Amino acid sequence: MKKFLPFSAAALVTALVSCSPNAGTYGGVNVHNAQNPMLTPSLYSETGGVNPLLIQGKDQPGYVNPFPTGTYEHFAAAPEYPKTIKHFSNPALLSQATPYNAKIIICLPQQRARMYVDGSVAYDWPVSTGTDGHETPTGTFRILEKGKDHKSNRYGKFVKNGKTIDSNADTAKGIPEGATFRPAGMPNWNRLTWDGVGIHGGKVVPGRRLSHGCIRTPYEVAADLYKYTEVGMPVYISAGVEDYNRGGAVRREDVKYRPGGDNTDMPTTPVIQ
Repeated sequence: MKKFLPFSAAALVTALVSCSPNAGTYGGVNVHNAQNPMLTPSLYSETGGVNPLLIQGKDQPGYVNPFPTGTYEHFAAAPEYPKTIKHFSNPALLSQATPYNAKIIICLPQQRARMYVDGSVAYDWPVSTGTDGHETPTGTFRILEKGKDHKSNRYGKFVKNGKTIDSNADTAKGIPEGATFRPAGMPNWNRLTWDGVGIHGGKVVPGRRLSHGCIRTPYEVAADLYKYTEVGMPVYISAGVEDYNRGGAVRREDVKYRPGGDNTDMPTTPVIQ
């Protein structure tokens, strides 16, 4: 039996994000200055700063990114974020990642994933999660195993007489007579559940859900990310956007375990054996 790191109470229990009408700065930057007449923060941290992941008004005339070029905050406050194929990485931070100081947050409403190391974002990339009927479950997980060249044992394509007869095949529905099954590749696999949910390389369209429940990651990002993930690293699949200013704190209700996206009777923390 594999041994996994226990979840700490501090890692699992986080307070609700509060709104404050008086909060108007982040890191000394006045986000309500004259250069940004349309910049209206939509969510404030308990620390009193604006959450750069949730700035409103970025599509309005006159919007100016208030954060220094090259910083993660500038990346997240860009007008095209979160619906961009671009990713952000901080190699220096990534090189320090361990299961003890790092965590991954899959933000379902934004279709983004972010790895935090020591409370700072080290990686931010677009994902495509599960479609209706194949929803990616919310919950708190850990990476159970890794596989560089993993293949699905359920999804792929059916081939008959050398021709593809079903490019979106599901073996759970049976294999047509005379057909063979060719499993879908899931390179740079990080397993989160034993029933098949994981992070892996695949086709991603910013802002769109495309998968059968997995967290698809652009191929080149998945290959790079694979170098920094470890078995035992915590992963939060969240129905809300985390509080960036508190090191990526998530709300309990956002990460309550819901295997189908609407099951409220499951435990907050899945049992990992």
